[in-house]
Amino acid sequence: MCGRFTLTVADVAELARELSAELDRLRAGDYRPRYNVAPTDGHWVVRRVDGGRRLSPARFGFTVPGRAPLINARAETAERLATFRRPFREGRCLVPADGFYEWTGPAGARRPLWFHPSGGGLLLLAGLWREEQGELAFVILTTPAGPDVARIHDRMPAVLSADAAEGWLERPDPALLAPAPEGWLRSHEVSPRVNAAANDDPGLLDPVPGQGRLL
Repeated sequence: MCGRFTLTVADVAELARELSAELDRLRAGDYRPRYNVAPTDGHWVVRRVDGGRRLSPARFGFTVPGRAPLINARAETAERLATFRRPFREGRCLVPADGFYEWTGPAGARRPLWFHPSGGGLLLLAGLWREEQGELAFVILTTPAGPDVARIHDRMPAVLSADAAEGWLERPDPALLAPAPEGWLRSHEVSPRVNAAANDDPGLLDPVPGQGRLL
């Protein structure tokens, strides 16, 4: 699954340029770099609007009465499930990030790892959005883990290449939702302070002393 991730780009206008997206300037002041995005937090997504891309704020998770927010949808089944069927057809988006967290180790001693692009830069995660009470909400699609993640977890976010990202905005094609190829990602162990969603600072990404690059 993908429940915590990062987007550390300092300037939202720079982010919009990198994503070839129009910025929702009325909300631009809400942007800040994030080192520990958690469920129900605000984030930013790219949607197709009037034939172009728009970068807009949204909340992480679909609201479900009586349950915790839904934050992920399986790529293999999302188009068939009632909760995700319409967003799959009409509400596809890109979720920009520059890393995500997974945990390893025994229960009670889980250690967080930060997975991020081997060559730096952004990850484009496949997402679905819908409107809830006048605001956007989104989930991240997941796939079986690719080689870089499989030793830690059996699922990972659907990471799109530039071409696949454009295709995903254009059409509801499940074939675009594939595991990241081997070598796309690397990881290192980071501070257990990540476990608390209230912690959101650059120090979270520092490698744990004595723990080298894991991949």
